[in-house]
Amino acid sequence: MQFREAANSSGKEVEIIYVPSDRQAADVVKRTSSMNMLSVPIGEEADAMKRKYKIWAGAESLKLGMGRRSGVPALVVLDKSGDEVAFIAAESKGAKALGDWLLDDSGLW
Repeated sequence: MQFREAANSSGKEVEIIYVPSDRQAADVVKRTSSMNMLSVPIGEEADAMKRKYKIWAGAESLKLGMGRRSGVPALVVLDKSGDEVAFIAAESKGAKALGDWLLDDSGLW
C-alpha cells in the first residue's frame, strides 16, 4: 500500500482497518493478508461499523437499508479517539481518491 508507506515515512502513522462485505471469511483473510491490514470480523461487528459510517455495498441494501452515503470502497478517516475527521468516497475514483486527501500539518491531516 503505497499510500500507507508514504504516510508512515512522513511521520504520520496510518493503520487501515478493512470492514468486509465479503461473503466468506477466507476471502477476508486473503484480502487483508495481501494488503497487510487489520479487519473487522464478518457479521454483526462489520454491519455495525457499516451502519455507523453509512457505507455498504449495494448488494447489502436489503439487509442494511437504503440510507447509505456511499458504496464500497470508501475510506473513513478517524482520529486517535475514534472521531471521524475525513471521508473519502473511493467508489467512483478508486485509488485516485487518496490524491484528494492532502497530508497537512494540522495534526488531523
